[in-house]
Amino acid sequence: MKFDARTIEAINACIRLFLVRVDELHTGLFLLVVPLFLIVVGAAALAVVAIAAAVFLVAGALGVILLARRGINAAAARSAAARAVTT
Repeated sequence: MKFDARTIEAINACIRLFLVRVDELHTGLFLLVVPLFLIVVGAAALAVVAIAAAVFLVAGALGVILLARRGINAAAARSAAARAVTT
């Protein structure tokens, strides 16, 4: 997954803005806010991974369905084909 330079700069600007504001806080609040920030970022990353896994599973399920349809159609065509009569 590629990000362009503008996206990376926007993310860096948000992080810099957040860290500058946190630096102005009392030390106790600083120690409280940083872990919360890490938890939120971790939850966002986990959500992205969960969405990617769901997309992967849906694509796999569609592949299995299409493969099964192909096999069923081939079996139906074979059973409908005229057979040679042997005596």
